[in-house]
Amino acid sequence: MAGTSNRSLLIRDAGTGGAWSSPEMTAYTDEDHLQAIIADAPHHVPGVPDGAVALRELSTTAGPADVCIVDPNGEITVVECKLASNSERRRLVIGQVLDYAAAIWQAGAEAFHRQWARQCGPDLSSLDDGTRTQLDCNIGDGRIHLCLAVDRIDADLRRLIEYLNRITRDDVRVTALQLTYARHGDIEILTPSTFGAEVAAAKAHSSRTTRLWAKDAFLVALAPGAARTAAAELFTRIEGLDERKGTVEDLWFGRPPTGGVFLHPYGLRFAPLHLLAGPDGELLARGNWTNYPQLKAHPGFEQLAAFLGQDRTGPARKVSLVEVEIDRLWPIVLRCALQINAAEPAS
Repeated sequence: MAGTSNRSLLIRDAGTGGAWSSPEMTAYTDEDHLQAIIADAPHHVPGVPDGAVALRELSTTAGPADVCIVDPNGEITVVECKLASNSERRRLVIGQVLDYAAAIWQAGAEAFHRQWARQCGPDLSSLDDGTRTQLDCNIGDGRIHLCLAVDRIDADLRRLIEYLNRITRDDVRVTALQLTYARHGDIEILTPSTFGAEVAAAKAHSSRTTRLWAKDAFLVALAPGAARTAAAELFTRIEGLDERKGTVEDLWFGRPPTGGVFLHPYGLRFAPLHLLAGPDGELLARGNWTNYPQLKAHPGFEQLAAFLGQDRTGPARKVSLVEVEIDRLWPIVLRCALQINAAEPAS
């Protein structure tokens, strides 16, 4: 509250040598104030590096997410801001941030980019192709980090954060950020402290050490037999294409265990589909007609979508490739790559 005394923090003007006194303000005016500080400096959020951009009140089907952050690695973090004076129980607040993340995942990457642009969020066009692809995959796979930003971390919140980190997947962070605030005249004082970052870092250690999929590691993750043979055949075919029409690597590897391997025939920018390793070692594929907002429902995906038993104007679902004839699939993949990279369809 404005004017509340805080005896733990005293200030004075060193130039005049005056008496020590309490700051004029030692609390946020409201939660909007806390939101603004985080959106202006998102790197205070645990695990978010410098260069990240943020949008306040991102609209979702579950309501507006207080702050949504996209970092230079294509990772996404949803932040919910609450003050100690707010009477909502902590478990309800955790439920809110989970609900927002679930809504972003359910709506998909194309809807996320559309809403971000509609609300005049910071330009994401500076993201390179690999980072943009990783961002879209993170949304599609529900790999969304969660943070609760507060003015005071209490024992109940610490217990919730620790538990959620233990039960969630290794590549999702759940953290709390405490930003203690004071102001005296034109001088603002911010003291950040965090909880959950070390637990989240520890559970993600194996993911970081393995870094991205490599071709051999992806093959080993597949069940021996038909799944591994089909993936190896696709890798051999794409690497055997001598003609180059672009500068992208033939294979773009996501982060294990849930990240995909994107196939870029001829080195072209947009990949027709990507491969995934199922939890039981099954080889899965998903078409990319929803991965690239500028190519959503592109007619070039028509034949590929039909081959996979889907509609290019609808959602892209994972399909097992174990029983698929690679000799039939591969020419369709090549035609799709050429068509979707030739030109964007007229809007």
